[in-house]
Amino acid sequence: MQFLNPALLAGALLFAVPLLIHLLNRQRHKRRPWAAMEFLMRAYQKQRNRLRRENLLLLLLRCLIPILLALAIARPLLQDAIGLLTGGGTVHHVFVMDASYSMGLRVDGSRTPFENGRAMVTRLLDRFEKNPNRNDKVTLVTAGVRTKFLVRGDLDIASARAGWMQMQKPEDGAGDLTGAMQQVLAALNETNDPNTQVYVFTDMQTRIFGDSLVKEGTESGPELTDTLRDMVAELQNREGLQLHWIDCGPLATGTLPANTGGVIDNTQITALRLTEPAAVQKSPAEVIATVKNLGTSTASCEVTLDIDGGEPMRKVIEVPAGGEGEADFQLAFRTPGTHRVRAMLINDVLAADDERFLTVDVRDRIRILLVDGKAAGDPLQSYAYLWESMLDPDENTLPMFAVEVVDIVTLLGGQCTPKNYDVVVLADIERLNNRAAVALSDALRAGTGVLCQFGPQCEIESFNLHLHAAGDGPMPFRLLPPIGGAPGSSTVRSPSIVDMEHPLLREFEEDVYREILQAIPMWRWHGVAADSLHEDAVTAVRVTDAEQTPLFVSKPFGEGQAVFLMSPIGSEYDADRWNRLDDPMVAFPLLHGIVKWLALPATDPFAAIVGSELSCSLPARPQNVEVQRPERDGRPRAPIAEAARALPGGRFALPSYANTIFAGFYIYDMELDRESGKEPLRLPFAVNVDPVEGELLYPSRAEAQTALGVERVLDALPAIATENDSNDRSELGPSLLLLTLLLVLGEAALARFVAARRS
Repeated sequence: MQFLNPALLAGALLFAVPLLIHLLNRQRHKRRPWAAMEFLMRAYQKQRNRLRRENLLLLLLRCLIPILLALAIARPLLQDAIGLLTGGGTVHHVFVMDASYSMGLRVDGSRTPFENGRAMVTRLLDRFEKNPNRNDKVTLVTAGVRTKFLVRGDLDIASARAGWMQMQKPEDGAGDLTGAMQQVLAALNETNDPNTQVYVFTDMQTRIFGDSLVKEGTESGPELTDTLRDMVAELQNREGLQLHWIDCGPLATGTLPANTGGVIDNTQITALRLTEPAAVQKSPAEVIATVKNLGTSTASCEVTLDIDGGEPMRKVIEVPAGGEGEADFQLAFRTPGTHRVRAMLINDVLAADDERFLTVDVRDRIRILLVDGKAAGDPLQSYAYLWESMLDPDENTLPMFAVEVVDIVTLLGGQCTPKNYDVVVLADIERLNNRAAVALSDALRAGTGVLCQFGPQCEIESFNLHLHAAGDGPMPFRLLPPIGGAPGSSTVRSPSIVDMEHPLLREFEEDVYREILQAIPMWRWHGVAADSLHEDAVTAVRVTDAEQTPLFVSKPFGEGQAVFLMSPIGSEYDADRWNRLDDPMVAFPLLHGIVKWLALPATDPFAAIVGSELSCSLPARPQNVEVQRPERDGRPRAPIAEAARALPGGRFALPSYANTIFAGFYIYDMELDRESGKEPLRLPFAVNVDPVEGELLYPSRAEAQTALGVERVLDALPAIATENDSNDRSELGPSLLLLTLLLVLGEAALARFVAARRS
C-alpha cells in the first residue's frame, strides 16, 4: 500500500485525545465513604460489566475515527488483485503461462487469453522494477509443447523482463500444464523458499483438466496419479506457498456469454491430402482439404489453397454443425521436385488450426524395374510383357511410368541396382541368391517398393531361405507349395476382401469394381504357413478356400513396402493359367494402384505434428545442415552441428530437429557428400497442429474450481482493464471518509443510547 500524502499520517495520533479525556474523567471522581450508599452499590455492581463494555466500545469508536480520518487525508493507494496477493517482504513469484494454441483465441477483435495473461505478468514486473525496496525473486515458466523456464529465480527484474520478452505469442501445440506444474514443484524443492506465490495463467479450456473434470452423465477416465488436480493438491499443501489460478479465457473476459453452454464456434482444417498415392509432373492430381465445424450451427467456410506460395485457388463449402466437409482442388504439378502445398481458412476465431501444410514429392515418372521370370520363349506368355503393356498402354500420352525390363540373370548377377528405382517387380522369377536378396533388402530400407508375384516357376525353398530369412527378411511368411487344380477343374475359388481400407484396394472403392474382383475365378495359388505369419504382415485379400489363404500380403520393411501376390497376374495365352486376374476391369486398377502405392515410402517422414522430431534417411552423408523455420517462429535459421549417423544399406540419418513449436514448413538446407562431389539439397517438412486443441469448450467457474480443488479462480479482466499504470491503483481515501462518517454517526447514536439508559 502506498500513500499520496504520507506526512499527514501523523494525524492518526489524534486517537490519543479521546483516550486522554477518558483517563482524565476517571480522575475527576473522589471516593467518599457513605453508609447509605452501601445499599446502592449492590445494585450498581450488577450493571458494572455492562457499563464497562459500553464505555470501551465508545472509546474504541472515538479512537478509530481520528485514525481513519488521518488515513483518508493521506490518500492511500491499493494495487490491483495481483498486488493484493503479493503481500510484502521477500517473495518468490512463479508465473506459469499456458502457451497452448487455444490461448490465441480472438473473438470480435478482443484480446486473446495469452495477451491478457501476458499483460498481467508484464505490469507486475514493471512494479517490481519501480520499487527498489522490494527484494523479489521471479521465475517465468511457459507450458507449451514442452515446459520452458524463461527465467529461473532471478533477482534482477530487468533481466527477468528480458527473458519474458522472448515469449511474444502462444505456441501451436497442446500445452501440458500438468507436466509444467510437476517441473515447477521440482524446482521449488531445490530452492526451498519460505514465501512463494505461484500464479497460473490459462484460458481454463476443458481439455487441460484431463480426467479431473467429469461432466454429469459421462464416465470418468482412468484414475491417473499425475493429473492436474493431484499436482494442485501437492502445491497447495506445501508450507509457505500460495497458489493462484488466473482465468484469462473468454468466460473471464466476457467474450463468451454464460448462456452459450461454454462452447465457442470454431472451424478448423483437420487434414490435407493428395488423392493419388504418388504425384507425377503434368499428370492430373487432386488435393482435398477436410474442414471440421466444431460450432453449433452450419458454417460457410472459404478455403484457399496455394502451391509454393503462388496465386491461391478458392472454394466455399457449407459444413454442418458438428460435421465435416471437403474442399477439393484439381491441379497439376508442372515440374518435378518437392512442392509445398498450404490450405487456409479465411476469417476464423482461432488462427492456429486454420492452416494445414503438405509436402508433395513430384516425380518426372515412376521408375519401375521389371524382372522377367521367363527369359525366353513366347513373349505373350511372359508376365513381364503383360505388366509392361498395362503400365504403359498409350504411347500418345505423357507416360506416368518408366519401365525397364531385365531378365533374372541380370538381377542375380548384380548387374542392376534395385535401390535406384521407385518400384521393383519380380514377375514369377525362379529363384534368388544372396546377392539379389541383399540388394532387394537394401532397396526396401532406402524406400523402394518391391512387388513379388509367385507363379509356377517359383523354387519355394530359395525364397524361404533368402527372402523370409527365418523371419528377419522382408517376406513375412514361409512359402508353401501351390494349392488347387488346373484351369477348368472343379477346384474353383475366388478372392475375398479382408481390408477394404488397404491402399492396395483404393481403386476398388466403387461397388461394381469390388464385385468384379471378388468374382474372379481362382484355380491355383501358393500356400502360406499360418504359424509363420509376421505380426507386421497385413492381409488385404484372401482366397475363399478352407485355409483362408492370404492372396495379397504387405509388410513395411525399412522405408519401403513389400507386397506379395500368391497367384500371378498372367494372360489368357498362358499355358499354365492360375487365375483370371488379367481381366482388364481388375488388372488395370490393381496394377496401377499397387505400383503408385509402392512408389511411396512406408512412412511419410516429411509430415509431422507440432512438437515432434524431424528426421529422415538420405542416400549420402549430409553436411553443413541448417534448418529454416516458419515465419511465425521469428528466428529464421538454426544450424545443426550434429553429425549424420550411418544406417544399414549405405544410407545416412539426417540430423534431427526437435524444436518444432510452430506449424508450417521447416526446410532443411544441406549438401550431400557424393563421390562426384557435393550436391546441394533442400527438404521441406510439413508440420501441422493437433486439431484436438481447437475444440473450444469451457467449464463453468464452479466446475473448474471443483475440478482443480481450489477455493476460487481469479479473473484476468479487472487487472488489465486499463493500460495506464496509474489506473491500476485504487485510491481508498473516499472509501475511508465514508467509513469515518458512518463511524461518527454510529458513535453518536451509541452515545445517545447509552446516555438514555443511564438516565
